[in-house]
Amino acid sequence: MPWALGTMPVWSQCISLGFAMTGFVIALINRHYTAEYSHTGAFKLIMWPKLVCFPVFWLGLAFLGYIVSQALNPAWVLALNHGYSWLVPLEHITWLPAGIEAPFHQMNAWRALMIYGSAWLLVCALWVGVTRRATLQYLLTIVVVNGAVLSVLGILQRAMGTNKIFWLIENSGNLSCFSTFIYKNHAGAYFNLVLMISVALAHWHSARGERRMQRSNPASFFAFCAVLLGISVILTNSRAATLLLIGFSCIAFLGFIIRHKSSNDGVSRNFMTIGALCGIFILFIALGSIQLGLGPSFERVSELIQTGSGDASVSARLIAQKATWDMAKDNLTTGWGAGSFRHIFPTYQRNYPEIYDAHLRPNHRLYWEYAHNDYIQLIDEFGLIGAGFFLAMAVCVFRCLIKNRFYQRTHLLLAVLALVMILVHGWMDFPSHNPAILLLGCASIALVCRWAELESRRT
Repeated sequence: MPWALGTMPVWSQCISLGFAMTGFVIALINRHYTAEYSHTGAFKLIMWPKLVCFPVFWLGLAFLGYIVSQALNPAWVLALNHGYSWLVPLEHITWLPAGIEAPFHQMNAWRALMIYGSAWLLVCALWVGVTRRATLQYLLTIVVVNGAVLSVLGILQRAMGTNKIFWLIENSGNLSCFSTFIYKNHAGAYFNLVLMISVALAHWHSARGERRMQRSNPASFFAFCAVLLGISVILTNSRAATLLLIGFSCIAFLGFIIRHKSSNDGVSRNFMTIGALCGIFILFIALGSIQLGLGPSFERVSELIQTGSGDASVSARLIAQKATWDMAKDNLTTGWGAGSFRHIFPTYQRNYPEIYDAHLRPNHRLYWEYAHNDYIQLIDEFGLIGAGFFLAMAVCVFRCLIKNRFYQRTHLLLAVLALVMILVHGWMDFPSHNPAILLLGCASIALVCRWAELESRRT
């Protein structure tokens, strides 16, 4: 889905829903195993009981029903006339969750239902359909290879100085695109997540190769992909993504040193060799950075660290988040409705006129489609009740990981750290409102949980 312009256009989201539904149906098809693949003889594996026992299936279904109730009970309708828009109140059932009736192509509850429904179907399909560890490793490998190809595309765009996607599609608005992503910060978040998955796979292959005393293994390939993805993150000029990349690198390196010092299992003994490889890759990144001219990217990160909230872009986002919280407090229990933020927010934006002005374009007036904080906007649109569904699903994921002792396996720790980093990014921007990132994040959660469960069974 990242090839479809980050899955931001309506047509790509419809395709995403179609793929998710197809995968869900295929995952539920019963499987027939012959005697040659089983020690107990031929048998049939029925898939639907695993789905019924999956808590996220029921929580997600309840959340989608919550969105439907908002869509069927509109409290406002968006009126349009000659480029102007305003909200007209409607009679509705006050004790039920309410929403806003707005055009589908702009954003409304039905479109939000399609986006979240795709993610829910994908998670359920992966949880039920992936029954072997090799399968999920193949899927994660495809994710990494796909991300590496996208990163090469983005690097070529930067090297050739174009701001057109595929050198053909003109970018709309004042956003700076990268690779196939319309918004550079979305590109940074996506490549960060793929990079961290690549590091986890590199460690897993390296550790397995040492245990089996293999002469070669795919770890170096995944490390090379991680280097490409790291360069792409920096080239996006996304300061939040760059800072999170630095944070992940520091935590992963410190964890590697601690594990090496405390390891007694004979794994990762060759510290000098691995250290030399790390030095070579760091040198490669440095030389590539000089050649590609990454100075402006580092200058933006340095400016953010030095000025903090004094930066005009950061200050505007902080004020927008404050206005969003004011909006959320006025309908805290049930929220304003899925997809309602961009329609309701102008009413509260008027209380903070300074966020109307774009600091880079003095004659341009800002229109905020997102709050640049996924969590505040989540409460804004779904209220505490809707946020409760996400919290319950997070508890289920955490319980699954703890139950299967993910903390005893370094590659799973790295994968979980990747998911934590993308959650931190959601506090600084709106990566979850990019369906490509949302789908990859949800798929990664499902695959990591399945990985932990399958490896726990082996031990």
